[in-house]
Amino acid sequence: METGREGIVEILGWEHLKDKERSDVEELLLQSVRKLEPAYWNGVKVMEDSIYGAFSFHEEGNGERQIASAAFLWKGRDFILAVLQDERGIFQQMELAGGQAPFQEMEAEERIEAVFERILKRGQQKVREMEEYLIDMEREIVVGKVSRNRNRTIFECKRLLSVWKNDYRQFLNIVEGINGLEQKKEDAQGHILTEESACYLRVYENKIRRLTEETQFLYEELVHIREALDAALTFEQNRIMKMFTTVSAIFMPLTLIAGWYGMNFSGMPELLWRHGYAFVWILSVFVVLACVWFFKKKDLF
Repeated sequence: METGREGIVEILGWEHLKDKERSDVEELLLQSVRKLEPAYWNGVKVMEDSIYGAFSFHEEGNGERQIASAAFLWKGRDFILAVLQDERGIFQQMELAGGQAPFQEMEAEERIEAVFERILKRGQQKVREMEEYLIDMEREIVVGKVSRNRNRTIFECKRLLSVWKNDYRQFLNIVEGINGLEQKKEDAQGHILTEESACYLRVYENKIRRLTEETQFLYEELVHIREALDAALTFEQNRIMKMFTTVSAIFMPLTLIAGWYGMNFSGMPELLWRHGYAFVWILSVFVVLACVWFFKKKDLF
C-alpha cells in the first residue's frame, strides 16, 4: 500500500488483494468484483458513496487474443485498482506513466491521472502504429506492389481495429459514466471525486473520444485501401489480358498465312516456285515486325 497525506492510491494484483489484510475500501472493492463479475459486466456504478468501475482491453499476441482487465474503486483522493488479468503487461509498468517523476513520489491526484494516462498513451501508440502501417500498405499498392495476400492482411487489420474500437468505446462510456455520476452527486450537494480529479476527467473524456474517433477513421480508411487494392488487381489483370490479346493479334496474320499456303492446290503459282519458302518466311517476319511497330505506336505493347 502506498499512502500519502492527501490520499491512498493502490495498484494491486487480484491474488494479492484476496490474500492481504484488507481495509474497508479494499474489502468493498473485493466484494464488488465478486458480485458483479467483470468478465461479464463492464461499466460504472455508485457503491456506498464511492464509484466502482470495471473495464477490459483485448490485445493480440502470439496469434492469440489476450485480455487485460481491471476493476477500481474511487472516492475523493482514494483510488484502488485491482488488476484482474494482465497477459500483455499493460499495468505492470504503470509507474512509468508519470513522466520523469517516479510513481511513488507523485501526489494522489497525479498518481490517479498517471493510471488513466497510461491507458490512453498505450491506445494512442497502437493507433499511431496502425496508421503508419496502413499508410505504408497503401503506398505499396499505389506503386504496384500488389499481392492477393493483401486481402488477408486487410481483413486482419479490420478485425483488430474492430476490437480496439469496441474497447475504447467501452472505456469512453465508463469515463462518461463517472462524469455523469459525479455531476448527479454535485447537483445533489455532494461530491465523490475531488475538484481536481473531476476537472481532469472532463478533459480526459475528450481525449478518449478523439482516440475512439481516430480508431473509427482508420476502420473506415480500410474500405478505401480495399477499393484501391481491388482497382490495382483489376488493372494488373487487364494489363495481362491486354498483353495476351496483343500477342494473339500478332500471330493471327501468321496463322492466316500458314493456312493460306498450306492448302496445296495444284493451281497455286507459288507451289512450284523455288523461292516460295523464303518468300513466305520473309513475309511472316515482315508481318510480325509491322504488327509490333503498330502496337508500340498505339502503346498497346
